[in-house]
Amino acid sequence: MLRPLLSCFIAVFSSAALADECALDTKAITAQFSAKLPKGVKVLSTKKEKRKVKQVLKLADGVEVTVDFGGCERVQYAFSIKAKGLTTKTVGAEAMAVARRVLPGLPMSKDAMAEPKVLLTAIDEGSFTSLPATLSCGPGSCRFELVPLPEKKKPAAKKPPPKKADPKDAKAPDEEKGDEAERPATLVLSYDAAI
Repeated sequence: MLRPLLSCFIAVFSSAALADECALDTKAITAQFSAKLPKGVKVLSTKKEKRKVKQVLKLADGVEVTVDFGGCERVQYAFSIKAKGLTTKTVGAEAMAVARRVLPGLPMSKDAMAEPKVLLTAIDEGSFTSLPATLSCGPGSCRFELVPLPEKKKPAAKKPPPKKADPKDAKAPDEEKGDEAERPATLVLSYDAAI
C-alpha cells in the first residue's frame, strides 16, 4: 500500500521538476534598471513573476520607458517608449530618432540581460522605411512597431434622439470608414532569440 503511494508521490514531483527545466535560469530574471538612478529619474513600478520581470521608468524629461524581460528556452525583452509626439502616424525615421535619443541613456543594471545596444545596432545597420519592421539582430530577431495607446473612456453624455436619415444623404460603407484616425502610440522595440 505504501509503495504505490510513494511511487505516485515521486512521479508527481519529478514531472513538476521537469516542467520547470529552462535554459534561462530564474535567477537571471531580475530587475533590469539600475538601483542607482540619475537625478530626476525614477522607477514607477517593478513586477516580477516566475519567468518575467516588468519595470516602468520615468525619465527626467517625462518620457516613460517600460522594459519587459523573461524567457525559458528563448531570451525575450522589449523596451516600450511612451513619448510626446509618438502617434500611429509617426514615420519610421522619426520613431527611430526617438529610440536613438532614449535608449543610450537608460540606466541599466550591471546584471541586465536586456541590452539597448543590440537594438541600437539593429536600427543603425537595418534598412526599413516603415513600421512595423522585423530585422536580424545577431543570433535573434528584432521587431520595431508603434502600438496605439488604449483610448481613455469618456463619460457618456446625453445625446439627442437620432434624426431619421434621408436616403439621398446615405454614404456608401467605404466612404464611412476612411483612414484610421491618428492616435497616441508607444514605440515598442523587442528582441527574441533562442538560448
